[in-house]
Amino acid sequence: MSANDPFRSSYRGVPAGTRLNGIYEIEAMIGAGGMGEVYRCREIQTGSPVAVKMLLPDMVDNEAALALFRREAAALHNLPHEAIVRYFLFTVEPALQRPYLAMEFVNGRSLSNMLDDGPLTFEALIKLMRRVASGLQAAHEHGIIHRDVSPDNIIVPLDDVRRAKIIDFGIARSTQMGDKTIIGSGFAGKDNYASPEQVGLYGNDVTAKSDVYSFGLVLFHALTGQKLDMGGSQFQLVEKRRRVPDLGAVDMRIRPLLERMLQPDPALRPTMAEVANWTPTGSAQPSAAPLYGFDPLANSQAGASAPQERAPSTTRNSRRIWLGACVAGLLLLLGGGGYSFYKFIWRTSGLAALPPPPKLAGTSTPPSEPAPPPPARQEPVKLPSQPTLTPSPSPDGPGRAERIRKYVAQYAGGDCFFILPVAVSSSAAVIEGFGASTAPFDAFDKAFRKEQGFEASVGVRQVNPAQCPAVKFLSQVGSDQARAPRINLSATELKAGETLNGTVENFANRVVELLMVSDRGEVRSLSYLLKPGVDSLSFALPMERTTGPQLLLAVAAPRVLDSLRQPRPMAADTFFLQATSEAQRGNVTITAAGRYVMLTN
Repeated sequence: MSANDPFRSSYRGVPAGTRLNGIYEIEAMIGAGGMGEVYRCREIQTGSPVAVKMLLPDMVDNEAALALFRREAAALHNLPHEAIVRYFLFTVEPALQRPYLAMEFVNGRSLSNMLDDGPLTFEALIKLMRRVASGLQAAHEHGIIHRDVSPDNIIVPLDDVRRAKIIDFGIARSTQMGDKTIIGSGFAGKDNYASPEQVGLYGNDVTAKSDVYSFGLVLFHALTGQKLDMGGSQFQLVEKRRRVPDLGAVDMRIRPLLERMLQPDPALRPTMAEVANWTPTGSAQPSAAPLYGFDPLANSQAGASAPQERAPSTTRNSRRIWLGACVAGLLLLLGGGGYSFYKFIWRTSGLAALPPPPKLAGTSTPPSEPAPPPPARQEPVKLPSQPTLTPSPSPDGPGRAERIRKYVAQYAGGDCFFILPVAVSSSAAVIEGFGASTAPFDAFDKAFRKEQGFEASVGVRQVNPAQCPAVKFLSQVGSDQARAPRINLSATELKAGETLNGTVENFANRVVELLMVSDRGEVRSLSYLLKPGVDSLSFALPMERTTGPQLLLAVAAPRVLDSLRQPRPMAADTFFLQATSEAQRGNVTITAAGRYVMLTN
């Protein structure tokens, strides 16, 4: 690119409207730093918001910067956990010749921004602790050490600490890859939350216990509203970490845990798993910080998110929720908004399968696709250590993308197999799918690579066998994205008994039926919950007090079909057989869209 090329400007950034690989379209820059920029983008085909982190033009040939960028992609790629920002795609935009990382966009703000309004209540702190610690433990199990745990790098969607997400793995190191440091032997994180090892003590050996120390400092800040003064000169950084800091302002119920987490010697600290499973003991005693608060669910209303769980602040009354990307990394500190439905585990080389959900009785999978065993809890699947950064081949016109779409739409993978092209260009494809087994998706992955000459990013959401009739129904009537209704959800992971809010769009003058397919394979009609709006239908759905995957379907037809409005719950195999038969008898064309919702304890 020439020096006058507007794409090379580090100040204006890439113009809005620029398309990346034909998959994403830039809407606006939302942050910039010394190495790169972060953009709010939308997926061209679905309109879903995505955060894209892109290296600056002048940094593309910088091996150190590229290594950090690639390391972040590798770290996120290997961390399939609900408390960690999700990774979608890592590639090079062929026209700009700039590497970029596409990640989820989350509606929320940083924990540090929340704490500007006052400390958390003790109850909220425990919820936050368990959520974040479980995510960091998952990282540690995959050999990834975050190395920059701080309130800036924890994003809290809708100010609900139960949905907190960890961002910024840009300086994470992999114990599996044997990396000693990222930039020489220096520390690349935020010094106030650095561990003793990160400032030179204990042999400068940074292990998972370093994240435990940093997280202890975060918990102190969250509970008291004041961060411990652990910064200063290099000498001060070291001296302040030779002993356990003063914890007199901390509630006695959690002080013993923080004392262990903030031990100078890493060997004396607990593991992150112990932190995640820790339970408060002993009686509460007054602390220097206000610990009063309220039950976030006590005053909740249908359709409302959980209130902020913090003690009131006497200095700040604003309750702002701003949008920022959950991909701040070394570039910036941001929150985020929106792409929160499909919780895929992506990989650029082949299929990445999600862990299996609990298996319940219901219809069986085909003999060639055995149903997964019934684990008590979904466990992360270990993936290859690092995705491949490969420049995309030159495009050969819009006809190529259309042929790829047609190939995906016509591919037959079995009765419990549904795939949909989320975004497709002539050189890249992002594909989503539902199924009870990952075997047919492995087969599709190989067939796609052989037929198209490149590898797609394939995400799979595993359902229970009892839900397979709904998946088969979607494969029959859900492939026409242009005509299918579109479902937008407030969340895709909820606690049992919470309320799911959403809208249905893109139905024109057709009748819309809303259906819920439970993990047991029972179909309920929820159409009575739909409320008309200007150009969409809204709903507030109280979720059952159960756990497991739920499928939400929106079915559009030119007229009412009685089979879609059953007054009582019905087995999925019978329900969808009747609906298909009635549509065929009446020569009625129906289209449908599905969304996946996970209910947890």
